[in-house]
Amino acid sequence: MEKIICRSVSNSKAELLNCNSPFWKSAAKVNVQTTATPLANQPSPYIKGVYDENKIGAVKELSVAAVHTRDHIFFYFEWASDKPNQEIGDIHVFPDGVGVLFPFKSMDQTQVKEMGSKDFPTNSWYWRPDFKNKPKNQVAHGLSTSIYTRKSSVESSAAWDNKKWRVVMARTLRVAGPDEEAVNFSAGQKTGVAFAVWEGGNGERGGVKAFSKEWRELVIG
Repeated sequence: MEKIICRSVSNSKAELLNCNSPFWKSAAKVNVQTTATPLANQPSPYIKGVYDENKIGAVKELSVAAVHTRDHIFFYFEWASDKPNQEIGDIHVFPDGVGVLFPFKSMDQTQVKEMGSKDFPTNSWYWRPDFKNKPKNQVAHGLSTSIYTRKSSVESSAAWDNKKWRVVMARTLRVAGPDEEAVNFSAGQKTGVAFAVWEGGNGERGGVKAFSKEWRELVIG
């Protein structure tokens, strides 16, 4: 199983949250191959009838890096995109986006393709440019069950230039309270991680996206 190594660093939160920081330019990255989500997994008959599975998943590769400090965990994402789709446009244009998925329980018993199940749910962070650097925190218990929690502690910064998106998402290692159900992290922990990316100019939105089909092991050093 491929690993995402999340090493401990002493850099400031301001530096690490900046997607244009020289830190991220020199950081070791893992290139994650992505593929189209199966149309069979889409709950909407309209989506199944309108979309061509061969044309879904415009983004084929996502570069990822991860680090943590004493208090926060950071994920950096970079991918090719010919132009930035910042908001909902006409019927075929939606905002670009990127997401990161974690299992609440056993990685081996939690399905990536189905976003978990009733007994083995998932937690995801979801960034879009129109969220204004306040990504959503989501919980899912299987296909078509994703809901935003009332609160999200996830922060972000993002930039598009030279036909590439660069996004950083960050959160405190631990969160608490009934308004934000989320996976907590700690040094020495090993858990699963998976990724998704949306090319809005290709009509991708919701469950129509590119994703990494299998869990990778997130190793928090």
